[in-house]
Amino acid sequence: MCGCRGQLVVLHDKAPRHFRRLGVEEIHQLWKRLLSDPQLEPLRQLSAGNESLLTCRSSDGTIEMRKPRPMLIVSSTSWTADEDFSILLSALKLYDTKAASRNACSGDCVTLPPLAVLITGKGPLREHYEQEISQMELQQVHIATAWLSAEDYPLLLGSADLGVSMHTSSSGLDLPMKVVDMLGCGTPVCAYRFSCINELVTEANGLVFDSAEELAQHVQDLAESQLSESDGIYQRLFEGAATFCSIDWATNYKRTLELF
Repeated sequence: MCGCRGQLVVLHDKAPRHFRRLGVEEIHQLWKRLLSDPQLEPLRQLSAGNESLLTCRSSDGTIEMRKPRPMLIVSSTSWTADEDFSILLSALKLYDTKAASRNACSGDCVTLPPLAVLITGKGPLREHYEQEISQMELQQVHIATAWLSAEDYPLLLGSADLGVSMHTSSSGLDLPMKVVDMLGCGTPVCAYRFSCINELVTEANGLVFDSAEELAQHVQDLAESQLSESDGIYQRLFEGAATFCSIDWATNYKRTLELF
């Protein structure tokens, strides 16, 4: 095809070793610190007292995940026209309406947790979307935009419940590094659908979507599953993401070389 001869082996991308899943104590310390950042002010109201965003200190002094707790969704972007964040914002509006309705129900309704949404990155359209976010009237969804340090970014991903990728490919052939990073931290992913995304986001570790409605439904399903703590879709994708992150870039490279 390209004049290549001999054995051809694909070296799939993996995240470096410092991208990993955090332990409960690490998540607690991270969010105690991050919530002091003025950029993350919209998320502060979701914690109080001995609580961080996702964890709390129990009566015996041990740190544990809050039950129930907010669902932390992370997305990263360069804020360009290549990524249509209006889809994500519309999906969050749909979720907020559903969650508010469920939580106000006086009957036997399954409630939905609040969402803590953190969008990281710098770029030309950041101010445009921040203005749009400031005008959204939301009850159960809390959105912050921030630029985090290179040290804190992998820690953030390692504490998140879900990563969202709005990446689209003009060639249909490039895979988003941000998704590799999310999965490398053991975080399941919802990714915008394009022709080769299924090489990275599979039914084992994530979901794909074409519209705000589909993304909103995915988030709702995952939130319900997370609350139930049973063997549902969230637990299945979490296990799949854990399998992905069990092999880092260096290990994957070494294994590939051993094929020759």
